[in-house]
Amino acid sequence: MNFTFTRRPLKQLYFKYTVVFALLAVCIFGTYLLTGHTFILSKDALNQHLPLMANYRAALIHFFHHPGQFQYWSWKMGLGTDTFQVYSYYTIGDVFAYLALLFPAAKMTLAYQVITVIRLYCVGLAFVYFAQHFRFRDNVILAGAVTYMVNAFLLYACIAQPFFTTPFILFPLMVVQLERVLKGGSAWPLVGAFTWMLISNYYFAFVLGIGAALYLILRVLTHYRTKLNYWQTLAKLLFAAASSILVSAVMLVPELIAVMNSTRTGSEFANGLKTYPLYYYLFLPKQLINGGQWSFMYWTALGIVSIGFLALVYLYSRPKQYPLLTISLALALVMLLIPAVGAFFNGMMSASNRWTLLIYLPLAMAVCILVEHAAQLSHHDLWILSWATGIYLLVLIATFFFENNDDIFMPVLFLITSLLVLWMINLHRPQTPDRWLLALVILNAGFNAVYSAFPYKGNFTADMLSRGEYQAITANRYGGLDQGLTGKPFYRVSTVSQNQIINSNGSADDLGPNLDNDLTSGLNNIDSYYSLQNKYLGQFNTSLQNNQYQANIPIRQADDRSVMNNFFGVKYLFVQSDGKNATKIPAGYFMDKATAPVINYDHGQPSPQTIQKGKEPFVPTQTIRYRSEQAFPLLYWQGDYISAKRYRTLSPTAKERALAAGVLVDGSTKGMQPANLHNQVYPLKSVLVSNRLNRVNPHHLKYTDSDESYQLQFPELENKKFAKRLKQTELHIEFSKIKYTPFSMKEQIKYDQEHLRQMALNPGSVINQRFTKYQYWRYHVLNGAPDISFKLNYTSKFGTASVVQAKQNVLSLFKKVTNSTLNIGYYQGGLPQTLTFQPSKLGTYQLDYQVVAEKLDSHYDQQVRTIQQHALTNLQFKRNQVSGTITTPRAGVLTSSIPYSTGWTVKVDGQQAKTVRTNQAFLGVWLPQGHHRISFNYQTSGLAAGAKISLAGLVWLALAAGITIIWRYRSHK
Repeated sequence: MNFTFTRRPLKQLYFKYTVVFALLAVCIFGTYLLTGHTFILSKDALNQHLPLMANYRAALIHFFHHPGQFQYWSWKMGLGTDTFQVYSYYTIGDVFAYLALLFPAAKMTLAYQVITVIRLYCVGLAFVYFAQHFRFRDNVILAGAVTYMVNAFLLYACIAQPFFTTPFILFPLMVVQLERVLKGGSAWPLVGAFTWMLISNYYFAFVLGIGAALYLILRVLTHYRTKLNYWQTLAKLLFAAASSILVSAVMLVPELIAVMNSTRTGSEFANGLKTYPLYYYLFLPKQLINGGQWSFMYWTALGIVSIGFLALVYLYSRPKQYPLLTISLALALVMLLIPAVGAFFNGMMSASNRWTLLIYLPLAMAVCILVEHAAQLSHHDLWILSWATGIYLLVLIATFFFENNDDIFMPVLFLITSLLVLWMINLHRPQTPDRWLLALVILNAGFNAVYSAFPYKGNFTADMLSRGEYQAITANRYGGLDQGLTGKPFYRVSTVSQNQIINSNGSADDLGPNLDNDLTSGLNNIDSYYSLQNKYLGQFNTSLQNNQYQANIPIRQADDRSVMNNFFGVKYLFVQSDGKNATKIPAGYFMDKATAPVINYDHGQPSPQTIQKGKEPFVPTQTIRYRSEQAFPLLYWQGDYISAKRYRTLSPTAKERALAAGVLVDGSTKGMQPANLHNQVYPLKSVLVSNRLNRVNPHHLKYTDSDESYQLQFPELENKKFAKRLKQTELHIEFSKIKYTPFSMKEQIKYDQEHLRQMALNPGSVINQRFTKYQYWRYHVLNGAPDISFKLNYTSKFGTASVVQAKQNVLSLFKKVTNSTLNIGYYQGGLPQTLTFQPSKLGTYQLDYQVVAEKLDSHYDQQVRTIQQHALTNLQFKRNQVSGTITTPRAGVLTSSIPYSTGWTVKVDGQQAKTVRTNQAFLGVWLPQGHHRISFNYQTSGLAAGAKISLAGLVWLALAAGITIIWRYRSHK
């Protein structure tokens, strides 16, 4: 099969496609509308895509009205971040985001949803444009377009991660333009395709670039090997690549700098996986046609229409006719089996198989080939298809019996129907067989779309916001208690860990990171959830062992640690009284305001007997606003320093406590004094005792019985005099080493069965060893055991605090936990004498830790008052600038909680000075004694250099275009 650039009538083809898309759009999006939902996922779309699109639209309109005035720094995104860095990943290069300019500001939710539909329409349109370069009939092209557009990957991604539709549009366009060059045609269209690829998103550019290179190599080897003008083709390819890189530099240079200075660098390759868990390989075959599911294994979606299986069998029955497709799909299968491949395509990070977006083009082409040749199939071909289908069905049946999941039922029904239709075409020879097959493909795709969204089936609908819910969430982000707060003078706000005020999908336990960002209230929340985060902020949180730290979410609520909240300038906390950790309030925060109480008579109340006797009243549910007078200023002077050598000797809690005593400076300490770090962190002796009444060595804890629990006891606190000294302290458990070794499958099953025998206490109890062995084995296989995940749960009066090691199939949010500091809570009175401890999984634990009490008494209060007295005054915020005045009693460092970046510059008394990095991650400048006017200014790193390169690229393209026009004119003269 060959590309052809011969023109053919296309209006009717595109009209037919539009009609087909309209039918499918009803299936894809209609279920959400029918059930009263929107196309807005209550996770990333709520957190990132929709609010960022709305904010970027507002920034653009402001830029149009005030050319040259772009806000490069935002105080509203976590502790503050580069807006170009955030927008470049999500919106700047997304051509569809600019359609939001056609809608008024009040209609952004409508705009977002309309754009979602347009994106998907363009996916199928791109395939139609691609496939019309072959001598396929219209119905054949439409069958391929439906296959390409309606698949498990896109049914999820077009709503959950809407910009993932862009590579589905780009890849077919790039292949067409590469073919044009290989056939000796112009390289200019390829320049356009490459430029769009590079500007759209650096991650897409990476994946698509590799995909384009693989296509080029395989296409040359399988087709053009002996008939290619290599030097001319290479020159055109280099021209296209170099030109597009030059033109795109204004985006690429800042993005690459941002990536290299982000928390993503240094993550564990492939999450430590050498092979995937057993369940991955067991269920991979059914993924091919399971198009209505969206619970992907390591983002291995596949999930095309059922006839795709028959198309692959037909393709591989004659591999010499289609070498490019057979080689590329076989290579893809091998790649799917190796976690390192997913990690490579994912920027050397987690084993995410989102690169499979490249597979759908050859899969759709395989369907086109089968539909095109359906009328010419021989009985031999059909028997091959039938035998292959029989074997595949046996595999699927075995999968069904093992997993007991009926999601494969309808795909199997369509598979059998597809085979029968092919037999019918062979036996009865209808005039338009491709029309029958197109109808079947549309029906199959439509069902997959409905199934993925229909409640109680694919159940994607449950994660969508209801109509009007986005507006309700943004208006009630803090239960309405943010009203009247202006954010001036500058302060930040936060919530309490795991305590969700807004329950956006009906289950607070399932919310996870749903409401990390706050882009709508106008307040400065310390929490943020973006793909690129400041690496220095990551280093700071790692050094202090913030238990909540993740690469994409570096702070969250700082594990409710008092000094960290103060340091970040958190003045207000918003807490839901019936949520988790509602009483785990950091030191110094007092109730400031609360919503009207609401009583849920059916949940969370004391027993009716105690209420009737008047012993306990009903427990109301409220949103509560807590306030602190101990928030550090945004910028303040410190005259005492902490040396790097001394800092390294401090424990994580001592490092946190030292934030109030001095400043760690990456620069000059001239005229400064060493900080007085007299002991404000007290270690406590602890012993671990099992409920079996034996003392346990935490360094070698062999946990073999899931009903066994432990007490962490503090014998020193039995001494009342000692305990009294530790009032007004925050209790931390500092883990210097955490190592978990899961039992082998054989050991795991042995201990499970042993526990079952121990629980069989009644006379005459008999354990079916054979059945329970299979039962436990099946359970552990389906859950990916043995795996490295675990929880260390410590229970106190505040609730349960946990150190969590995520599974390796948690991709973007995975981190390997080897140490951590767990905040149990702040105790105004005496510390508890015991905590309850229980691991979540059987296995061997090596836990090296010390329990410490962080004293937060009058001495700390005095340190905070001193810091507040040394704040930068007359604080003024302008576009990309913060300034103020200060009088310093002696030489010292003006430090801050503004994340450090090379984009910051500073002027002291009108003279350029050198910025310094303070406390590992924050902006500062050394100041001599006296009165000073300070001005910090921000400019995106690499943007100016990138703009100059892009300008040079445009000049180069203009010259090249002129030369091309002159050359063509002379050659045709």
